[in-house]
Amino acid sequence: MRLLLFGVLLLFSACRRPSKQLAAMLTPADQPEIADFTANLKAGDDLIAVGNDPAWSLTVNPSKGTLRFKSLTGDSISAPSPERQPDSDGSFRLDIVAGQDRFKALFTPDSCVNKLSRQRFDYRVEVNFRGKTYIGCGASLRQVTLLQDIWVLTELQGQPVTTNDRQTEAPRLEISLTEGRVTGTTGCNRLSGEVRADTRLIRLGPLVTTKMACAGEANTIEANLLNALLQPLAYRVGNGKLTLLQHGKTVATFKKVN
Repeated sequence: MRLLLFGVLLLFSACRRPSKQLAAMLTPADQPEIADFTANLKAGDDLIAVGNDPAWSLTVNPSKGTLRFKSLTGDSISAPSPERQPDSDGSFRLDIVAGQDRFKALFTPDSCVNKLSRQRFDYRVEVNFRGKTYIGCGASLRQVTLLQDIWVLTELQGQPVTTNDRQTEAPRLEISLTEGRVTGTTGCNRLSGEVRADTRLIRLGPLVTTKMACAGEANTIEANLLNALLQPLAYRVGNGKLTLLQHGKTVATFKKVN
C-alpha cells in the first residue's frame, strides 16, 4: 500500500513539474514566429495566397510568367501572370480572363493568420472564380526578395562605421534566403550561419565566427554587431539600403554593394 501511495505521489509530482527536456521543446510566448518562404523564393514566386474550407492556393510567378490557382473543389486555372491593379488604400487586384473563365483576386492590407498553419500574412485575400468566393491570407514577396544581396554596415547603434588602417575591411552580410544561409565578416572575423525572413522580420543565426583576436574599435564593433543580431529583428529595405530595427528603433544600417 505504501509503495502504491508513493508511486501515485511521484506521478502527481511529475505532472506538476514538466521535465527540462519538455520545457526546452516549448517555444517562448514572446518569441516571434518567422514564416518560411524558402520554397517560394527558390521558385521565383512574387505573390502567394492560401485558404481553407475548402483548401486552395494561389501563386503568381513573374519569372515564369504564370498565375496558378488550385482548390479542393476541383477549380483550377493556369494563365499568364497579370499586372497588379493598385488601389489608393494599399490594396491591389488581379483580374484575368482565360477562355470562358474570369478570375479575380483582391489583396487587402490586413494582418491575417491562416487558421491551420498559424502562419501570419500581410493581406486578406478574396478570390472570385467560377461563381465561387474563396477567402484566405496572402503575401507579396517583393520586399523579401530585395534582402538577397551583399550589405555593408554603415551605422551601428547610432554610430557611423568606417574603415581605417587597423580595420581595412568593413563589416558585411551576404544574405541568401533561397539557401537559408548568411555569410560575411564582422570587420575582423568571418561569420556564417542560418537566416530566415518573412515580410516583416529577419532572423540571423545561430552564427559562428572565426577566432582571430580583434583589437580596439574592431573588437567593439564586432561585439556590438553580434549582440545586435542575437534576436529576430524588424527590417526595412529599399533604394539600396537595409535597416534593422528592434522595438521600433534602428539597430544597424547597411548599404547595398554595387
